Amino acid sequence: MPMLRGYRRGLTATAGLMLAAGGVYAVPTLAHAAPATVVTIQFDDGNADVFQWISGLNNHGFPATFYVNSGTIGTTGHLTWDQLTSLNTAGNDIGTHTVDHTDLKKLKLSDARTEVCQDRVNLAAHGFQPESFAYPFSDFSSSLETQVIQYCGDNSARLSYGVNDKTVFAETIPPADPYATRTPADPKQGTTVATIEGYVTAAEQNGGGWVQLTFHHICSQCDAYSITTADMQTLIDWLETQVTVGLVVVESTRQVIGGAYVTPFCC
Repeated sequence: MPMLRGYRRGLTATAGLMLAAGGVYAVPTLAHAAPATVVTIQFDDGNADVFQWISGLNNHGFPATFYVNSGTIGTTGHLTWDQLTSLNTAGNDIGTHTVDHTDLKKLKLSDARTEVCQDRVNLAAHGFQPESFAYPFSDFSSSLETQVIQYCGDNSARLSYGVNDKTVFAETIPPADPYATRTPADPKQGTTVATIEGYVTAAEQNGGGWVQLTFHHICSQCDAYSITTADMQTLIDWLETQVTVGLVVVESTRQVIGGAYVTPFCC
């Protein structure tokens, strides 16, 4: 399992000690001013209409994580390799999502490994360092976690469920399971900005944690899983107010998870 960096801002140099699996590890003590809620903005599938947010995110100083399918890069409706380079140069993570957006549970083990490992290889060949994964269709199993995702070298993997704002208000930092990190529901056409903001404020009001906000399309009704440009701008502006008053920080997946980069291989 990778060494999780977790949230580092505002930590004091004084650390407590706790027992852990036959050893002792240090637990940093939170300083009084440290925000307890970390938000990560994520975009799935490498859709071309999300590229417009490179400037908006930069203007707010918000890094994001883009989970892409390397087999579709450069095809109609998807990001190009040059655009991915621009996103990465601007400080955003480029993560893996399988080569072909494939439901891994329907594949044999060797084929599932090819989809995940080769995706990392393809991205690395274009100069990226993929370290995190998002399960297509959020289809997860413990065998995929251990025999495919960890095997291929990613430091974390994300679901698209698990935060329900009733019993679970955010993922923990570090995550309860870094290869099955939990999120609120993905925004759809009918999801209001107030609902998305509510995912963040619910975490703020219930002890904090990690809130991953996952988007697919930024457009006007081009897809069931879409949010309009105006709504996205309103959300980002609102997040800036939360950052300004010290309630939230915005970090990429890599910043939250940490861990050493594993050189891609296949398979």
